[in-house]
Amino acid sequence: MVECGKLLQRNKYEIKVLNTIDFSKSMHYNPFSYIRSEKDILKLTTALIANTKGEGKSGEDFWVKAETLLYCALIGFIHYEAPDEEKNMNTLVELINSMEVHEEDENFKNAVDYMFEELEFGNEAEGIAAQPDHFALRQYKKYKLAAGVVSCRRLIYQI
Repeated sequence: MVECGKLLQRNKYEIKVLNTIDFSKSMHYNPFSYIRSEKDILKLTTALIANTKGEGKSGEDFWVKAETLLYCALIGFIHYEAPDEEKNMNTLVELINSMEVHEEDENFKNAVDYMFEELEFGNEAEGIAAQPDHFALRQYKKYKLAAGVVSCRRLIYQI
């Protein structure tokens, strides 16, 4: 925006800004509206990570991969399962914030764990069918396998 935004505006381009650092400076662009495939989910995840890591910081490859898997799982869940009014960045932030961990209890499950468990096994009482091959569930299982409790805690503190 700083380098070429004025030039584009003078040439009649409409500029929309998604500011991932300070949402109050954003034009309320909703990237979820443009997701059409799993490839788009990965593109959004990559953009979020690249734009929220901070100046001059480069994360270790392990942590970036764990963060990528988690965001793909959450964004995938939102895209495929959430009602239209919840397909937005606020829902993503709410899911991340609900991922509490208990260091002393490795078997503790947070709301997101239960959400993915229901996706995997269904809920007969609620009439919800199991979807063990769901894209978001596959990403979440990889995240849990790769990262475990340690990365979950670190990712939550990063955000």
